[in-house]
Amino acid sequence: MAGSFYLHKKGDYSKKKIDKLIVYFLWFTFFSEVVLGWPGFLNREFEELSFLKIIIPSNNSWIFNTIIIVKFLIYSVFFKGYILSVKFKRILNFLIITFLVTSILNLILTDVYFVKMSSYTYICGSILLLTSVLAYFYEILRSDEILNITKSLPFYISIGALVFHLCMTPLFIYTAYFITYRTPDFSNFYHLILTSCNIFMYSCYSIGFIVTSKFHKEIKVS
Repeated sequence: MAGSFYLHKKGDYSKKKIDKLIVYFLWFTFFSEVVLGWPGFLNREFEELSFLKIIIPSNNSWIFNTIIIVKFLIYSVFFKGYILSVKFKRILNFLIITFLVTSILNLILTDVYFVKMSSYTYICGSILLLTSVLAYFYEILRSDEILNITKSLPFYISIGALVFHLCMTPLFIYTAYFITYRTPDFSNFYHLILTSCNIFMYSCYSIGFIVTSKFHKEIKVS
């Protein structure tokens, strides 16, 4: 909702299609969680809803294995849109293509797609995101934009996304252990960190949309 407010508020002043991409992606994420995430949980936990298994498998790993590829691609393309250096753009283009191809091959050549979330995709995607954010920060530090960084949307997106994935990626590596042994302590800790990181990330996004919607200065984007 904050992202939609941002696009509406900016109006004709914002011609950056890349900003629309991140907002549309957030709406896509929301509907994916609601429409595709819950049925699998319901038919797994409630026997009276077992008929849903005919439509949607109880294990929804295939949904999120697809979404996380899309997520990291959109993040990297978003930050690349705010980078002017041709050198950095070429490097990111190479990394984006490599990530996409290898992630798809990983899902095809292994049985992970319908079983659990792919560690390879998540870890490599996090590295791609980190590289994109660092490239964005490096370019900002070398320009006058550093003086107006709090007026720039990607600054808030980068802080939220970076903190979330730096915190969650190490924990995600242990999800196989959590799924296998169902350790209560780890489960509680995992969900506490996941909830806290989600609140922090989406709060950063919301603050960024609201704050930057007040500024109509056009930022050059290629």
